[in-house]
Amino acid sequence: MKKHIGSFSLIAGVYLVAIAGGIMVFHMTSGLSLVIRLLLADLAATAIIWLISLLVDNASLYDPYWSVIPPVLLVLVAFHLHDALSDGVIVLLLALAFWGIRLTYNWARNWHGFKHQDWRYDEMRQKTPRIWPLTSLLGIQLFPTLIVFIQLIAAIRLIEANPGMHPGLVTGSAIIMAATILQYVADRQMFAFRQQNTDTKACFAQGLWRYSRHPNYFGEIMVWWGLWLAYALTMNTIDLLVLSPVAMTLLFVFVSIPWMEKKILATRPEYADIQASVSMLFPLPPKREKMAFDDR
Repeated sequence: MKKHIGSFSLIAGVYLVAIAGGIMVFHMTSGLSLVIRLLLADLAATAIIWLISLLVDNASLYDPYWSVIPPVLLVLVAFHLHDALSDGVIVLLLALAFWGIRLTYNWARNWHGFKHQDWRYDEMRQKTPRIWPLTSLLGIQLFPTLIVFIQLIAAIRLIEANPGMHPGLVTGSAIIMAATILQYVADRQMFAFRQQNTDTKACFAQGLWRYSRHPNYFGEIMVWWGLWLAYALTMNTIDLLVLSPVAMTLLFVFVSIPWMEKKILATRPEYADIQASVSMLFPLPPKREKMAFDDR
């Protein structure tokens, strides 16, 4: 990471500008509901990132947005609404901050500088070269911003209510923490394997990867189910917000994972054997000893 200090500094500056722009929009829309104001602020920050990503010609500038902006957004709204936060809200914010820091660290560790762009973005650009700026805005940046914001509505409602140390809130926060630790362990195991093996086509069959082909994605999904559970149990309600973690689950199951595995199968047909023996997402005992593939 040290050799990319310059690019990290640039990214930090860009994100500070985006956050400042979002805060400005939030204050300019004081007559609207809290959720709408936050959504508009989130969209404004996304637009700033998008515009600058076009200038640097790298859509991966958006990649840390997924983990950086949500905790910042929630902390800002918490202190906007309350002079003193309850213990329960503090626990929730700490759990989500832990998730955000872990995911941002993992992104930074795998960041290769502005010369590198996510392979998925390259594919999208090749398919739609004439409308690439629009594809980048809608498919790469706006869609993730919206789907993550939908998840955050549950947290916004909890912050508004400012409940104490409710058992449901503690349970949901504990799930978020446990899911984050699972992600950390899975990524550490894969990172260590890749550091020790120069063969980029090598497969990995140890640790959490024996039980799930995508344990890191499973952890990400559980973060959002944990947040929804904290909301549902604390507010004693099951409403349309249950669709938030459902949408996140569907995104991984029907978009992210199939896209990833299609790429793997295109170069390594033997991966089909792994698909037949290792659970796609939910960790389960393997049907037989097979290898879990490096999907990073």
